[in-house]
Amino acid sequence: MRQVTQNKIKSLAKAASIMILGLLIFKLVPMEIFGRDIKFDASAHITTTIFCLYVLWFYIDQNKSWRTPYFILSLVIISIVSIQRIMINAHNDIGLLGGLVISFVAIVYSQKKYFKDKFKF
Repeated sequence: MRQVTQNKIKSLAKAASIMILGLLIFKLVPMEIFGRDIKFDASAHITTTIFCLYVLWFYIDQNKSWRTPYFILSLVIISIVSIQRIMINAHNDIGLLGGLVISFVAIVYSQKKYFKDKFKF
C-alpha cells in the first residue's frame, strides 16, 4: 500500500477514535447521570455525519475544483441534520455544538501536521 494511503487510513482511524471517545464522555456519561431524555448530550448524528463527510473529503481533495461545492454541500447536510435533530426534540443547541466540537477536535488532532501553526493569536 502506498504511504499516502496509509497516512489517510491512520488519519481516519485517529479521527474515529477521538470521535468515539468524545461521544462516550459527552454523550453516554451525561445520559447515565441525568437520564436518557436529556437534550444537552453531544449529538452522535452530527458526529457521524461529519465523520462520513471527512471520509469523502479524501476523494474530493484530489480535485481542487470540487472543494468549494463540497464545502457548500457539507454545510447543507450538517444544517439539515441539525435542524432535524432540533425539530424532533432530540437535542438542543448545546448538544449539537457538542457534536461539532468533538468532530472539530478529532479532525484537527488527526491532521496535526497540516494544522500546525495555522491557529495563531
